[in-house]
Amino acid sequence: MSENKKQEKKTTSKHYLSGKEVRAIAKANAKEMRRLEKAKTRKADPSEYTTTMKDENNVLEVENLHSYFFTDQGVVKAVNGVSFNIPLNSTVGVVGESGCGKSVTSMSVMRLLQGPSGQIVEGSIRFKALDYKRDEKGKFIPVYEKDEDGNIVYEPVLNKKGEPKLDKAGNPVTAPKQLKDERGLGVYEKEEKVFDIAKMPIREMYRLRGRQMSMVFQEPMTSLNPVFTIGNQLDEVVLLHIPGANKEFAKKRSLEMLTMVGIAMPERVYASYPHELSGGMRQRVMIAMALACEPHLIIADEPTTALDVTIQAQVLDLFNDLKKKINSSILLITHDLGVIAEMADYVVVMYAGRVIEQGTASEIFHHPCHPYTQGLQKSKPTMKSKDKLFSIPGNVPNPINMPDTCYFKERCSKCIGKCSETYPGMIQVSPTHFVACHLYEEKED
Repeated sequence: MSENKKQEKKTTSKHYLSGKEVRAIAKANAKEMRRLEKAKTRKADPSEYTTTMKDENNVLEVENLHSYFFTDQGVVKAVNGVSFNIPLNSTVGVVGESGCGKSVTSMSVMRLLQGPSGQIVEGSIRFKALDYKRDEKGKFIPVYEKDEDGNIVYEPVLNKKGEPKLDKAGNPVTAPKQLKDERGLGVYEKEEKVFDIAKMPIREMYRLRGRQMSMVFQEPMTSLNPVFTIGNQLDEVVLLHIPGANKEFAKKRSLEMLTMVGIAMPERVYASYPHELSGGMRQRVMIAMALACEPHLIIADEPTTALDVTIQAQVLDLFNDLKKKINSSILLITHDLGVIAEMADYVVVMYAGRVIEQGTASEIFHHPCHPYTQGLQKSKPTMKSKDKLFSIPGNVPNPINMPDTCYFKERCSKCIGKCSETYPGMIQVSPTHFVACHLYEEKED
């Protein structure tokens, strides 16, 4: 065999899979997907997915998260060992190039990965929730009114006609009077619980999604249903997640939320269909929907990408105002460093499915350590920039069969010999600043 043919055969085997290899991959993937899907739909005891926070000041702790997509070409490790925390009442920004795993991380937290190909394979997602207490039958436990002596107050039970209900002896039937909140809804007992979202069955996630945590998606036109009015879709959230809510209350709450997000004619928008609104209005509707139940955690996946600069500024101001009003934390996902600088208290920089640097916004912007973070900073246009914008050379590596070396080494101008040996671990530069780079290992020692 000639040298050319040998080289051609080697190249073919390197870049293409044979039919036998594709079938073997599909068989292995199918087995693993069945196992993971079965775990998602299992009936589990609450003790399996309740846990404790490592730091009580956090609302969310993501630890060693692995989210994979099983394809015919191999396993795509979209999120490959991601760890970060979201402190209470703060904004954490996740930044990186397209395809680095930002959106998959947010989808994993919400348990919205498209199965059976997309699965959380390993890791913990600990979330602190204020959950309703339940009795033996699984129903919410009401809080009853009490008099000055601490005794429960009773009230007559009314029939369908609004008249007092009588027992067989002709005496009025009474029942404990449930305490009402400022909105006129019944109050139920609550308790603080920590759930490991990665281990929860999907059915149990319904008690968290929408009520305890919510998400503002990147493109509102694909998130809103085109055949239902805005009012129908907003009311559904309230009726599903707020105990005791009726249609009248749901409409009132929906109009309140539309007003809160800065919509001038809420009644008109309430009766409109999504296609009748502008992009900025639709995004505000999505924000209103996400905040209707006052969640503890708001995940915003590039919420300003499709908006013009003026509307973008208004939406960001809206997020800041609402965070203070309802004491929520925000996970903000974007590739725009300007948005991160404006909004975030802490920044997580991702590359090829891993966290390569994290710290406070001041540390990341004024003292970036990783060559990738420095490259992102250089590619940001400024008022003084006259030359051609800097772009990081090369491309993101193929997420299938990633090497056990530094993922950025092929594109890095500061690459050293150790970069080709092992993947760097997280090195602490300051109490809040961490970087995954071999350049800082000697400095740490």
